[in-house]
Amino acid sequence: MNIQLKIVAFVLLLTFSVIVGCAQKLTEEQALAESQAISDFIYNYSVARQQTYQKMIQGKNLPANTTINPISMPPVKKVGNRNKRLVLLSPRASLRWLRAYGFKVNISSFAQMISLRKGNSHTRSYSSRPRKYSKVDDPQYLQIGNSRVRMTGFTRWGDVIWINDQFGNIRVLTYE
Repeated sequence: MNIQLKIVAFVLLLTFSVIVGCAQKLTEEQALAESQAISDFIYNYSVARQQTYQKMIQGKNLPANTTINPISMPPVKKVGNRNKRLVLLSPRASLRWLRAYGFKVNISSFAQMISLRKGNSHTRSYSSRPRKYSKVDDPQYLQIGNSRVRMTGFTRWGDVIWINDQFGNIRVLTYE
């Protein structure tokens, strides 16, 4: 009787470990799919933005630069001896990350003001568009983790890139 209980416990433990092992693999595949979706968005958005800008310049008869330099961020990047994936931080984590990087962030009820600290003075500043709320059932939304995020635009400031989501929040892109 005691041996049968040990066999049943061992089989249940083995089954549980197989299920947990498969679940971990699915999570990694989903994380890579998220990274690829973010990377594709940045590339497609930067190409469309540059094409729109070139059409606007050509309408004014100004010399136009015909080369398109899209921003490409690979979904997985080798940092040191480890592979790190591209992630989109939550709004709170993004603000902490920006402040740690050296940005000063002021949030009001209608916009976010960001300036980069350089010594005792501030160099450039960025002001977000007024906050607007969008429907969540829009098909342009991407599934990032447990939430649906609509990327309404992105800003590049040196080597720091952040995205504006559907609520006007800043979401930092980084490799983790």
